[in-house]
Amino acid sequence: MLQLIRDRAQGILIWTIVGLIIVTFALFGLSSYLSDTTQVNVAEVNGAEISQNEFYRAYQNYQQRLQQMLGKNYSSDLFSEERLKKEVVNALVKEELLNQELRQAGYFAAPQQVMAQIAAMEVFQDADGKFSPERYKQTLNSQRVNSFLFEQEISRDVAEQHLRAGIAASGFVTESELQSFAKLYGQKRKLDYLVVPKEIYLSQVKPDDSDIDAYYESHKAEFMTPEQVVVEYVELRLDQMAKEIDVSEEEIAQYYEQQRANYIKQPEQRKASHILIKVDDTTDEASARQKISDIQAKLSAGSDFASLAKEYSDDFVSAKQGGDLGLFGRGVMDKAFEDAAFKLEKGQVSSPVRSQFGYHLIKLDDIQAVQMAKLDDVRDTIKQDMQMQQAEQDYYQQVDKLNNLSYEIPDSLTPVANELGVELKTSSAFSRKGGKDLFANEKVITNAFSEEVLAQGRNSQLIEVSDTHVMVLRVAEHKAAKQLEKQEVLSVIANNVKTQMATEKQEAAIEQALTQLKEGATLDMVAESFGVSWRSAGEVTRQVAPEKVAEISPQIRAEVFRITKPSGDKTVFAKTNLPNGSVVILALHKVIDGPVFEEHNKIQQTQNLIKVYSAAVQESMLNDLREQADVSINIDSLE
Repeated sequence: MLQLIRDRAQGILIWTIVGLIIVTFALFGLSSYLSDTTQVNVAEVNGAEISQNEFYRAYQNYQQRLQQMLGKNYSSDLFSEERLKKEVVNALVKEELLNQELRQAGYFAAPQQVMAQIAAMEVFQDADGKFSPERYKQTLNSQRVNSFLFEQEISRDVAEQHLRAGIAASGFVTESELQSFAKLYGQKRKLDYLVVPKEIYLSQVKPDDSDIDAYYESHKAEFMTPEQVVVEYVELRLDQMAKEIDVSEEEIAQYYEQQRANYIKQPEQRKASHILIKVDDTTDEASARQKISDIQAKLSAGSDFASLAKEYSDDFVSAKQGGDLGLFGRGVMDKAFEDAAFKLEKGQVSSPVRSQFGYHLIKLDDIQAVQMAKLDDVRDTIKQDMQMQQAEQDYYQQVDKLNNLSYEIPDSLTPVANELGVELKTSSAFSRKGGKDLFANEKVITNAFSEEVLAQGRNSQLIEVSDTHVMVLRVAEHKAAKQLEKQEVLSVIANNVKTQMATEKQEAAIEQALTQLKEGATLDMVAESFGVSWRSAGEVTRQVAPEKVAEISPQIRAEVFRITKPSGDKTVFAKTNLPNGSVVILALHKVIDGPVFEEHNKIQQTQNLIKVYSAAVQESMLNDLREQADVSINIDSLE
């Protein structure tokens, strides 16, 4: 197991982040099952096809997750698009292999588990967050999805979750493995590095016409206008429908009175003082009860409440203030204490009240009445709420009508728009990678380029852009990919050829420098040949605070932990490429093992290591399935 951990402990910054997202990006949610389109397949697994549509959904979902994880540190330049595509396709293949294994092994979830999973999906919940059978049926029907097949898919997902959980629960770690892992986890590597910019060589090369012609002929496929479509569409939006509904001032005022509880600015609060006699190891129930009764008798005889609180109360903080607890509302105090306090009249003292802490005498000092928001302050909100409520029923009726009409009249949206009394809109041209605004939506793109819409010329299925926004589209114009003439892309070709020639010179120079270093040349000699200086990174760690990520390039940090450990005092040399075209020569001088985990930290680190073990076992299982499977991948089908 430790070797698996070592294998996965290298390159843990960027590509580990990528790997973690890729593993967990499986599309769980309604959009995964409500799409019924076909494209050129990107892979086939034991006869099961993985379409372009599935790939583009997964790829877009992955990019969004990556941006969320890296935040402001995200840049598309950090990642090779080609490599990311391969990672996504491979993840989809693994997902399909796992699905097939679950089916073959007979793993299925219980009906109760399936329904619990469905009930938890927001798309099937009403405004109160509760599962709505009507909304469930309506949503599936509007998307023309068979509920039996949908529930089978959910069953498969639940079974997969249980399988993964079972693997994780079976993991264990020995003391020896834990401490070996500690040495890896906290390891430091002393590093110097030399950055050799591409610009050094760009000024040394100049492509001629024959270079440009040869490049164009061998890269024609790269110089194509993308396939594009222009679509006509009909959309329904609840918010737009709501704006068209008139609501009178009288109706707003009436709604305000009926829903006053929703416009409480400040709930009722009470100011109270108390005397507490605790029930604990030093004071039993009977003694505490007797003591509070004695204090109650003193109050009845005319003693001052605040003075008695200072003298007798076991709540030492409030006792100093004469028992004063300040203002509080419901849901703050112990339930028994609260119930008693909210039954008192101002100035009244309660009978002894038993709470989880002991016995109290409670004096109500003041009542701060509930404060309502003024009608003028909430008028606009009420109007919007009323408009939305009144529009909601019409909206869903219109949605059903749109769904039915677009299906019954599959070759045109004009009569559909006329019947619904809405505008038939036309988009700008967009490609399979999407366009602007609405046409950057993955569901819209997938439907626009589906076989049914693009090749057969039919209306799309109902597309649920959000819970309150739907549309149906059809292709108005299809612009096939077109070969660009050389003159149209001449500047691009010239730049690519120049970059390629510079890269070749740069790589040759780097290889020569590495050879010289391994043969005994000094760091300064090599630096001088490039006209740049070595940089000291000091002792580089695997773990790095987010604010320090930019101090060393992620590619450098990843590569330094891939380099073979130096033997003795001998420096080990390697290279790595940066996204901007620079090449970095690395000089690894020393490896310092991390400290063993201290006793108080072992439990948490053991759990962390078991997660690594679980991931390694799952990966190993999927790799075994992959080796035994008939898998074909067609990355070339992607743009």
